[in-house]
Amino acid sequence: MQRIVNRSIGLVSGLVLLGAGLGGCSGSRVPDWSYTSASGANQSLSDYHGQIVVLGFTNTWCDPCQEAAPHLQELQERFADRGVKVLAVNAWERGDPESYMQEHGYTFGLLLNGTELAREYEVTQIPTFYVIGANGRAVYHHEGFEEDTPKQMARVIEKQLRKMEREALRHQKVAQHDDAEMH
Repeated sequence: MQRIVNRSIGLVSGLVLLGAGLGGCSGSRVPDWSYTSASGANQSLSDYHGQIVVLGFTNTWCDPCQEAAPHLQELQERFADRGVKVLAVNAWERGDPESYMQEHGYTFGLLLNGTELAREYEVTQIPTFYVIGANGRAVYHHEGFEEDTPKQMARVIEKQLRKMEREALRHQKVAQHDDAEMH
């Protein structure tokens, strides 16, 4: 059974972010997915519409994934209160990702049994990272893990948050203008 575990005991070390069918292109609309959570609730990417999502395909035995996991946790801690959702998609697993996350104190979301989703997203290397903007489009894509990968993702997230804030202010001004005209 495929499911998302959104617990305080987060993800498996290492992530490969959403990438199927995108050909690595930023700006592409990413495919939606739907899985049953551990609590039995159905969750999908579209549930996070209007939010920024960091999605990663990973597993417990991949060394670069293990190296990336603490940085995903840092992103979770830094941006969670600003509406950013960090999710790991566990694929090609040989171990126990829930125990791994619990042992390491990771609190980001975990999608288990994500091998089929990885295939759907044409993931060929783990970890692979995506940042998905509030509009459901990929704004960042990276295969593998290098020292500057977390900084790159954080910069992209900050830029997307500023964009969302500008849009919210613009909508607020329009609404205030419309209210003033009505009175």
